[in-house]
Amino acid sequence: MKISRRSVLRYTGLTAAWLTLTGCAPTGNASLGGCLPGWMKKVLRVPSSDASSASSSAASSVASSAASSEAAASSELAASSLPGVEQPEAAGSALPAYDADPLTGEARSTDGRIVGVMVNNICNSERQNARPQRGIGSADLLIESKVEGGITRFCALYSNVNNIPEIGPIRSGRDQFLQLLMPWNALYYHDGESIFCTQFIHVYNYSGLNIGGKNYFNTPVHPHVAHRIKRNENVAYEHTEFTSAKEIKQAAADAGIGLTYPYEGTFFRFADYRTDAVNDLADAPSARSILITHSASYKTSFAYNSWNRNYKMSMYSNRTKKFEAAVDELTGKQLTFANVVVCFANIAAYAGDSHDVQEVQYVEGGQAYLFTSGGVQTGRWEKDHPTHPIRLYTDAGEEMTLNRGKTYFALVDNDEWSNFSYQ
Repeated sequence: MKISRRSVLRYTGLTAAWLTLTGCAPTGNASLGGCLPGWMKKVLRVPSSDASSASSSAASSVASSAASSEAAASSELAASSLPGVEQPEAAGSALPAYDADPLTGEARSTDGRIVGVMVNNICNSERQNARPQRGIGSADLLIESKVEGGITRFCALYSNVNNIPEIGPIRSGRDQFLQLLMPWNALYYHDGESIFCTQFIHVYNYSGLNIGGKNYFNTPVHPHVAHRIKRNENVAYEHTEFTSAKEIKQAAADAGIGLTYPYEGTFFRFADYRTDAVNDLADAPSARSILITHSASYKTSFAYNSWNRNYKMSMYSNRTKKFEAAVDELTGKQLTFANVVVCFANIAAYAGDSHDVQEVQYVEGGQAYLFTSGGVQTGRWEKDHPTHPIRLYTDAGEEMTLNRGKTYFALVDNDEWSNFSYQ
């Protein structure tokens, strides 16, 4: 069934109002509760089994929330057919069990829980400036999406908290990032969050893994741990907050959150590390430069370096009115990635007085582009439920295969498709 943007926005607003008035909350498989009316269950595709399960749920304490989240998360992750679990075996050889790092596809060397940290990206003036950021060059996966007012924000993901250097400036959470993390039971770390983000945390019982949020729906709040750096006399105070592995571990310990997790799949499908496979995108069109437009003032570009098979990242600065190399302030090095993934989506402000907070219509899916090895592959992406992982498919219907290493992942408004280019 084709769902129009207007219909989805209307139902989203109605659902938010209903949830606020009824205090509806889920249990078990993290689906919407049984207190929704029948017509809303049909619109949101809520199975009856979820509703009956939710109607029989009992409230639990904050202390048990984190523990039950891990137990429920383990069973759901195993049942969700995560991409990357089934990998081809080399003919005539017995390969060891596939056990890849969930974010890079390399042989897994840690049992760490994925940690996602929200990072500021504002660059409108000397005062309203978060660049250059610190620590994002170490991220295994860097997600960028428009949040409000045309600005974008990053969520930097790490496979292990011990790999996180000083990072920031940190900023508040948004649900489009949370929905990508929820299927992986990742720790979501930020300072504050939109009311819509808290709504998802409330409905899907994610309080146990959310640090730095707000109490909009009587959700437990786990305080974040951070520090301030006076970067420049002219930089606004809200762009001076940073955190680190030590501080994140302290906040997790305070909240009773474990930082290990038995992942059985990978965020994307990767070329198999056991056979040293590489996706050269044979016969695919060449794409050695990429321009991604999130809004008039927020644009990200990449240039392919065939020597090390990486894409070098640059960003448009609304402050200087030109493109500048995206560098990590800790190292002074330009950010590089083995893969660049661009997913176009229906993105618009939440209905009502939302202050332009943007909503990504994940249920609709959209066009997907994979850039790797200097080439481009086109297809579609799908994510039909907040607790299901995003999947990338080629035009032929096969799952896209990324090369092992770091990935930049952009969610881009369909309205900016005409401003997207590569060659």
